[in-house]
Amino acid sequence: MKRINSKILATIIVGLCLFIGVFLFSGNSQGTAGTLSFHKDGFTLGNEVLLSEKVDLIKGKNIGIITNTSGVVSDGRLFVDLLLADESLNPVKIYSPEHGFEIDDRDVSHVNKRTGLDVVSLYGNKKKPSSGDLSGIDVLVYDIQDVGARFYTFINTMYYCMEAASQNGVKFIVCDRPLIPDANYVDGFMLDDNVQSFVGLLDIPIAYGMTCGELAQYINAEYLGGSCDLEVVQMKNYSRSMEYDDLGITWVKPSPSMYFPSTAGTYQGTCLLEGTDFAEGRGTDRPFEYVGAPYCDGNVLKEAMDKYNFEGVSFEAIEFTPSSITSPSNPPKYVDKNCGGVFINVTDQTKFEPVKVGIALLIELNNNFPGFSWRKDNYIDKLAGTKQLRQMISNGSSYSDIISSYQPSLDQFKKKRKKYLIYN
Repeated sequence: MKRINSKILATIIVGLCLFIGVFLFSGNSQGTAGTLSFHKDGFTLGNEVLLSEKVDLIKGKNIGIITNTSGVVSDGRLFVDLLLADESLNPVKIYSPEHGFEIDDRDVSHVNKRTGLDVVSLYGNKKKPSSGDLSGIDVLVYDIQDVGARFYTFINTMYYCMEAASQNGVKFIVCDRPLIPDANYVDGFMLDDNVQSFVGLLDIPIAYGMTCGELAQYINAEYLGGSCDLEVVQMKNYSRSMEYDDLGITWVKPSPSMYFPSTAGTYQGTCLLEGTDFAEGRGTDRPFEYVGAPYCDGNVLKEAMDKYNFEGVSFEAIEFTPSSITSPSNPPKYVDKNCGGVFINVTDQTKFEPVKVGIALLIELNNNFPGFSWRKDNYIDKLAGTKQLRQMISNGSSYSDIISSYQPSLDQFKKKRKKYLIYN
């Protein structure tokens, strides 16, 4: 069994990322045009296309930016900094999603000291910008890295901002970005209305397989009746088969525990553990990849998971000890307690099915470990998008029966989704 010493290491990684981020995001006084770093085969992010080829969409306009520090161009410079550096542009306000504009920031409205811009928090009691928040704004620009999971709340912020834009006559621009982990992967239960929440707002599956630009088109047509004045600034030379790690984009974590692109690879499945007493790996250097609990024997769990013969992934029995982290939301379970569990090691993202692995984990935890329990508030229902998953597992339903139960509605979504896809 591998022993993982995770204390302190996570803090070092976070500190190093912040140091590098500050270094990369400084020194942008040269403006935007002609200074962007493009990549092999001409791959270009949507924000780079906006700044270099479609800047007339925002010139002479009062710009509101819905973003956080994951909104960077390929070479790591912050999109907001590039807007501020161009004297022909007028960014006037930032609208921040969960975790704030600067990751680990306050989820409250404030003036950002580094940019000097007002930041309107769209998390907590206020999730949708008011008419007052949009007063004087001509165009809203959305630029946030997403991970393609229904319960990752940034897409719900985008929905509410699109709705507010349509109600207040404000143009809405989405700077498209590649999807992590796999733009072709679609899986999981659809959302039941009776468990709707901010971690499950749209009737889409857990893994919906759409870039933010594609999803914006879906939202505008399916939810807003086309009322939003939407423009998706598409990426250039991108295809769905491209892997994020091969695109040469500087990685900046979009949320406090999304340390690496590989974290996003397992998140669509292991985030379901947030609805249980089983630790999803916060407080370690591999959140959502290390999972465990004090009552768990990692060897037993590994043996149980190996029987599924999942492709593109291996399971390694481990022990780890979660340490304290500064993020006020979702603090680690079992701080300073030794946990047994498994390391979910993704070996081929194109074959890996994280939602199915997450469901199998829940089944095996329920069947093999008497200490396992659901959260008392049944938060699992909000994450799964239905009460059905919890009820079927608790009643002893088989893995195949659970997967089959959501397949008809998933197939219907896949057909509907096709007409909103931009990239082959």
